[in-house]
Amino acid sequence: MRVLTIALLSSLRHQPGNLPRCSALAFPSSPLGHHKPRWFQSSSPSLHSSAATDIDQAAGEATAAEESSSQDFVLVRRNRQSMAFRNGSPLVFSGAIESTFSVGSTAASGPEMGSLVVVSVSPKKDSGGDNKKDRRRGGRGGRGGRGGRGGRGGGRGGDSAHIDIPHQIISDDDSDDLQMIKQAQDIGVGVYNPSSMYRVRILCHASSHGALLKKVKQALQSNGTDKKASEREAMTLVLQTKLHDSIQARLALNLPSDSTDSYRLVNGEGDGLSGLAVDVLGGKVAVVMSSAAWVEIHKESILKTLDTVLKEHPLYSKQDGLEVVWRNTPSRLKQDGYEISDDDELESDNNECVIVTESRVQYHTYPYGSSQKTGFYCDQRDNRLDVAKLCDGKRVLDLCCYNGGFALNAMVHGGASSCIGVDSSQDAIDGAIANAELNGLDESRIQFVRDDIAQYMKDANEDAKQYDVIVLDPPKLAPSVSGLERASRKYHALNRDAMKIMDKNEGGLLLTCTCSGAMTQKDGGNFFLQTVQNAALSAGRQVTLLRKSGAAPCHTQSPASYPAGNYLTAALFYVSPESK
Repeated sequence: MRVLTIALLSSLRHQPGNLPRCSALAFPSSPLGHHKPRWFQSSSPSLHSSAATDIDQAAGEATAAEESSSQDFVLVRRNRQSMAFRNGSPLVFSGAIESTFSVGSTAASGPEMGSLVVVSVSPKKDSGGDNKKDRRRGGRGGRGGRGGRGGRGGGRGGDSAHIDIPHQIISDDDSDDLQMIKQAQDIGVGVYNPSSMYRVRILCHASSHGALLKKVKQALQSNGTDKKASEREAMTLVLQTKLHDSIQARLALNLPSDSTDSYRLVNGEGDGLSGLAVDVLGGKVAVVMSSAAWVEIHKESILKTLDTVLKEHPLYSKQDGLEVVWRNTPSRLKQDGYEISDDDELESDNNECVIVTESRVQYHTYPYGSSQKTGFYCDQRDNRLDVAKLCDGKRVLDLCCYNGGFALNAMVHGGASSCIGVDSSQDAIDGAIANAELNGLDESRIQFVRDDIAQYMKDANEDAKQYDVIVLDPPKLAPSVSGLERASRKYHALNRDAMKIMDKNEGGLLLTCTCSGAMTQKDGGNFFLQTVQNAALSAGRQVTLLRKSGAAPCHTQSPASYPAGNYLTAALFYVSPESK
């Protein structure tokens, strides 16, 4: 297995220039349609049955005596706030924790960063205390967005990472603390981080994976005092199950298919692996995005298990799986208390191209280089196609076009009369032009312009240019809740100016987007819609909301932690003609 590790600097926005030519990749040899793959047929072995066999084998190896094992426990307070964890929420904040315990260990400072811990609810009812305010904040879950796209943002945990949590070492089998742990209600097994506001990220939850939890706990005791070996065994069990589950969910979505070979395979908390994302590009490359300390610490287990699972995938097995590229974002990891070494921060100068296909539209991507995030944004797939179907004979303006996705779809699927894409990055414009050529589009009907979108709209208004369909998809303007007020002013101005250049006699369609989780989640999503409404008043136009959507379904979400993973809003409005 070839693995390329790339540290992705947070300031990077687009692919490097001078993009090399590349040839299209063949799809997997198996015909892909809407038929049910063999994986779902009861007469054929499934990956889930393989996972179950592996779990049973691993659990069967857990023969060491419990008293010789070393294990860490986290006890959360029994109160209303901890009910969210008992019901499946994967993030445990510091304020919700009563104490930590180590059995068979002399670690006086508590569990180490990345350690697997058993999370349980204290048998004692919480009576409050001096830190009640911190506990309330810490037990509520967080807010996040997509760090660029497709990832969890800064979140909201206050100073919960700095709350001192009592830690006790248990060496006496008859101690009251040990008896209390045995009486506690297990929530699950997660990874511990003393430096993060997410003190524990639960990876295996009792409410959804009860049988797996039992076997993971057995694995944690399977190697006696060799704690690292036990954790590797337990982590492998978790990864096998979660990765198999994520593959099955995508196959249920007909991903990959004969029209789309690129999609999100693992989406962090949505697939029960908070801090880990994996995108499949071109049916050739699996790009891992690491944004949590535990992902870096358990990198070896993740790579090994991912490689094994992809080789078993019914549509990739004939090509011996996929090549894996490992990416991380040092700024996000630093927020999680993990520092990347200088060697890891070296950027790759490999500009090898991979052609990806989405809804039968082809794109150049550069997963081995320093392109944004995992190299391609899969989250707008359905929105691109849905809007394209409304563009027949229309004049389309694609603002913040990046690689031209909305404009290309409007031409290929919508039959637009003309399309103009605007972006401030020359690299993005060069890539969009190359993608238009790749799809054989008439350059007289589709153009890409490098410009600041605010300036472009101002000039277009002065020149009396008008459009029938406008797409506004800016980068994240509100990285956190603290930036909402400033971001709302920017969204207001951009939407106002977009409406001013909408066809004044017939009106038109505006698809306006925010990828800021803080904006999407505020007031249940109404804050962003109200911002657009206020922009319409400023522009002297009326708007009607036709549809509000989010990320493509391969960007899964966990109902237990919703709306924390809900970052993208794409709102389609009809903009009325100008009043006369």
